[in-house]
Amino acid sequence: MRHKLFRFHAAFFKWRAFFTEELLALILVLFVFVVPVSASTRFEDRSLYMNSALAGETTDYKISLKFMSPDPVGSLDMLFCIDPIPYMPCETPPGLDVSNAVLTEQTGETGFAITTQTENHILLSRSPSMIPTPGLSSSYTLSGVVNPSGTIPSFSIRLKSLSTSDGTGPQIDFGSVKGQITTPITIETQVPPQLIFCLAEIVHDNCEGTNDTYYRDMGLLSPTTTLTAQSQMAVGTNATAGFSITAYGNPMAAGTNVIDSLEVPTESIPGVNQFGINLVENQAPAVGKDPEGIWDNALPTSDYGQPDKYKYVPGDLVASSPNVSLMKKFTVSYIVNSSADLRPGVYTTTVTFIASGSF
Repeated sequence: MRHKLFRFHAAFFKWRAFFTEELLALILVLFVFVVPVSASTRFEDRSLYMNSALAGETTDYKISLKFMSPDPVGSLDMLFCIDPIPYMPCETPPGLDVSNAVLTEQTGETGFAITTQTENHILLSRSPSMIPTPGLSSSYTLSGVVNPSGTIPSFSIRLKSLSTSDGTGPQIDFGSVKGQITTPITIETQVPPQLIFCLAEIVHDNCEGTNDTYYRDMGLLSPTTTLTAQSQMAVGTNATAGFSITAYGNPMAAGTNVIDSLEVPTESIPGVNQFGINLVENQAPAVGKDPEGIWDNALPTSDYGQPDKYKYVPGDLVASSPNVSLMKKFTVSYIVNSSADLRPGVYTTTVTFIASGSF
């Protein structure tokens, strides 16, 4: 027995010369750092882009990553949880819903389609294929994702690639990305609706003032003379559908005696009972002025914009713009003609102009 023990000791001592302490240390290092090919590695350059981070909003998610293992990949598993750590229980982020999401774009490693889909889980599958270029950037865009409700500060997507198409088998690469639901800072202001309108015998530009005169004595009626007068009004608005100016008031009358107003645009004819207005420059008789201002969209209406033709029908629209028009000045011309048999009297009228904006 002693003899056998001695021989064993001698044999070990003999080989001890080859197994130095340095060689043994190297062997231990190799055991520590040589990892089996089938062991999992981490996806690199992982990121999540959310087209909208508003709570409860339906939006697009773009998940980007790099496959790092050359092994065949048949599926990419996406599990939406609050916690990113793979071995922790998965708690679904409140309000999140990917059950109706659609894979609308994929780059890099492609050929995937959604084969499994629940409220917080999506499995992308394809025929198992080698990763020809490990480290190639890939991305997958999911449209129709409903964001979490915002009751949590952040959420995660746990990612892993697998060798089979049905999400089973050995895990290859893994990792997580995080998303954040934010409450946006809202800065709000407004331009108040505005309608500026002034009216007098003479008005200043931009309605900065008037001459405060609202009465005019036109003189003595005569069958051979046309009496004239004029007033001005300026208007501007930021109304999206513009403004309109309407004229109201009765024709000139003295008691029951009336000078008929012109119901259609008509030339001035001395000796005939006529009362009418227009909003342009005239030569017969010489009275009035064309509209003033750079806004070409603010114009007299067609019946009141014809030189040397006059009309007056209470309730008529006399000027307007179809959209925003800032400050336009109109000169209103008034003409009165009378027949030889017109009864004596003081003939008067009050014409009221009303401007309104179409907001």
